Amino acid sequence: MNAREELLKKLSAYSFAEKEWNLYLDTHPNDRDGLMMHRRMADKAKELSKEFEEKFGPLTTMNVTNTECFDWIEEPWPWDNV
Repeated sequence: MNAREELLKKLSAYSFAEKEWNLYLDTHPNDRDGLMMHRRMADKAKELSKEFEEKFGPLTTMNVTNTECFDWIEEPWPWDNV
């Protein structure tokens, strides 16, 4: 697994965990430990997302910052074996 895939895998895991804690908190809104864990997962996902985008480009079209052209299409596609 290359560095890009490894970082994307970590990001996916933390994003998944954040969403799971979110669902848990829907039924346990006063669980302080759950709230802390949700915040920890969300913060780590945000940190990894920022790191990924700095190294490999935007994860979504909403994060494209090039104002001269829409170069999203130039990024590698998942099936390009990058």
